[in-house]
Amino acid sequence: MSQPEATENHPQTISRILQRVQFAARPGEVERFGGWSAEDVVAHLIGNDQPFIWDDSEVADHVQSLGDGPWDALNRWYTQRITSRSAGLHERMVWFWHGHFTSSTDKVNSTAIVGQHHLVRTHALGNFRDFLREITTDAAMLEWLDGAGSRGDEPNENYAREMMELFALGPGTHTEEDIRVAARILAGWNVDYQTLEVTFDPEESYDRPLRFMGQRKRWNVDSLVDHICALPACANFVAGRVYRYFVGAEPSPAERVTLGQVFREADLEILPLVEAILNQPAFLNAEITRPRTPVEWLAGAAAVFGEDAFANEMLEYEPWWLPDMQQEPFAPPNVGGWPEDNRWLGAGQVLRRADIVLNAELSRDLIDLLEPEIDAVAAHCGVYALSDQTRAGLETAIEAQTEFDGGLELLLALVLTSPEFSLQ
Repeated sequence: MSQPEATENHPQTISRILQRVQFAARPGEVERFGGWSAEDVVAHLIGNDQPFIWDDSEVADHVQSLGDGPWDALNRWYTQRITSRSAGLHERMVWFWHGHFTSSTDKVNSTAIVGQHHLVRTHALGNFRDFLREITTDAAMLEWLDGAGSRGDEPNENYAREMMELFALGPGTHTEEDIRVAARILAGWNVDYQTLEVTFDPEESYDRPLRFMGQRKRWNVDSLVDHICALPACANFVAGRVYRYFVGAEPSPAERVTLGQVFREADLEILPLVEAILNQPAFLNAEITRPRTPVEWLAGAAAVFGEDAFANEMLEYEPWWLPDMQQEPFAPPNVGGWPEDNRWLGAGQVLRRADIVLNAELSRDLIDLLEPEIDAVAAHCGVYALSDQTRAGLETAIEAQTEFDGGLELLLALVLTSPEFSLQ
């Protein structure tokens, strides 16, 4: 990598940027960015991202290998993806949208979930309007929110409600009448649960003019999505959600409006919005206070054990890990996705995470490379600023347990479950 003009920048700032943009600050990576400004690091991560998107011809193979395999096949494959050396901004946004446009294997055929995941990968940094249009008649979404079989004379309102409340507009932007009308517009779609083919039946739709948000005309899915996406509330809402994901806090009203304008001027292209957020002072200068969810923690911890740790069997994947930590991919708890709060910092989380680390096998290369010394182990884990309390605890632990008694393993477990690693 070519190096721009050197600037003063604390390594913990670079580590935090790497963690939020690509899941992990991989060992040695912060040092390779030594002297780079935060803005230059962000530009490098965006410009060198390597999206992993299936070709349409590959989807059938993935459906067969993942959708028809054991119940944990999807999680096993996805864990390898997020811990891959190539996982970057695109992979980060795939995970964001998975928690935004939710569907769950608790209710939905896993084969349909694989198809939806392909859709998410395709649009993760693409156009939000196109994304919303396709997700609206996606087989998994139609099954998940009861759109399949909805009839115009007595429509199911679930998807119409969540489309406006959670996916596109946010609370306080629409009325119950808007939901009822949108539900009629969205009626008439069906899913063949054997083939997962999605079809539209005009006989089951509502083929008469309707008044939606002040406009009376004959609507269809395309015109409904276009109308919703043209509302200023849509760009502002989506911009706010993406901002919170990366920054870890709600934007101010002025920031939300400014980023919404950026999004609208980009015709709802997602990448320019993300780029604008990643260059906000609130992101570049953010404190390390955003909790790492179990998926984020596992991705960060896996990087510590070696490149592509799961694919190369440096870590033995256990299907109970993420469910036991209450964040199983492809099975969110509800349509709102996973909570964004401090529950991920509780004692139960610490114990489960420590158990994973203590049961991991350290590679010969890692043992030879890493001194059982506090600052060396912390830096290997992407932690460059330890509190006095954390350092005192680590010093006590390493004094009581020598390298011969697994001191290196203990230090790794303590750093990977410390507040400094559990936050990003």
